[in-house]
Amino acid sequence: MKRNPCITALSPDCSPRPHQQLSASKCKTEKIAVMRMAARIFAVTLLAAVSIGAAAQGTVVTGVIRDNRDVPIVGATACQVNTSNCTAADMNGIFHLLLEPGRDMSLKVECLGFNPVEVVIDESTVYPLEINLTPIYIPDEMFLDDSYSDLRKKVIMRSSLTMDAVFSDFEEFTPALGSHNTDLMRYFAVIGPELGASFSGVYFGLGIGMGYSYQDDLDTISVDLNNTLYKLSIGYDLVNSRRVRITPLLSARWLRYRLLNYPGDRKISMTRYLDERDIDLRFNQTIAVAGLNLEYLMYSGMHGRSDRWSFGIAGGYAVKLNRTPWIYSKGNRVLTDHSIGLNPITFSLTVSYYNIAR
Repeated sequence: MKRNPCITALSPDCSPRPHQQLSASKCKTEKIAVMRMAARIFAVTLLAAVSIGAAAQGTVVTGVIRDNRDVPIVGATACQVNTSNCTAADMNGIFHLLLEPGRDMSLKVECLGFNPVEVVIDESTVYPLEINLTPIYIPDEMFLDDSYSDLRKKVIMRSSLTMDAVFSDFEEFTPALGSHNTDLMRYFAVIGPELGASFSGVYFGLGIGMGYSYQDDLDTISVDLNNTLYKLSIGYDLVNSRRVRITPLLSARWLRYRLLNYPGDRKISMTRYLDERDIDLRFNQTIAVAGLNLEYLMYSGMHGRSDRWSFGIAGGYAVKLNRTPWIYSKGNRVLTDHSIGLNPITFSLTVSYYNIAR
């Protein structure tokens, strides 16, 4: 029987014997080719196994479930639609779900007390999913997206009750009117409604206020003071999110003071009336105010009336638009060189209701 030259031609140290150098070299080349072929077969087999495993594994979906206040919902369930493949959110609202291949690539997210949400999964889906559930007492159409850009694309109607305060000084009028009148006119405070709207971040508002109705009986006369405010505002919503509204404002305001003096007695003689004469003066002063409005917003829960309501505070810097006031009596324009002093710091308090135009 012939012996294999690839075996007999090798010495114990695997080196070819001198008389068989050519046969040994040929065997070595054949062994290398066989090893290379085996390596290729192994690599192809491993790649196929990994691909098959990945295809069988499916897609892993990760997301965060929160409520309308951005609070994580613990225990909310996320299920692959039309399957029993479900998982629950952890204490941070985070969930992971391995989707079954070949089934509906959609998720249904739900929790007791909240409106369910369905999410479609495709190649464009960005992870982790951001899912918000609204309570069942808030209709879906009232739910607002948190993004500032989405709110800026809507028309937001604003109805508010505003208290405005301006500090003034009538010291120059004291010699003519008396301190019993000018002391009452040291500040201007009114309360009234304001209607406005925001679109693309720009706010327009129109308001009216009435207040500080003061009446006092002195020794011989009675004093009445009534204030009225007309206001036109324009601003830009730097921030208009679900919770916070920050708006720089520029407003023009028309301040009206009406001062009445008349005898304190209910019955007087005509001679006394003609001697003392009543005072009925209307002081008109216009100012411009540049300031900042800051509001904290909350859901109102009144569907069809208001989407949100807020508490707000505003401060500003005021300048006079007319140096001397326009003064009118019942039938005359009263001329004067005196001016009303003005403290430049103003402030306002508001309670507002908002409606989102749909």
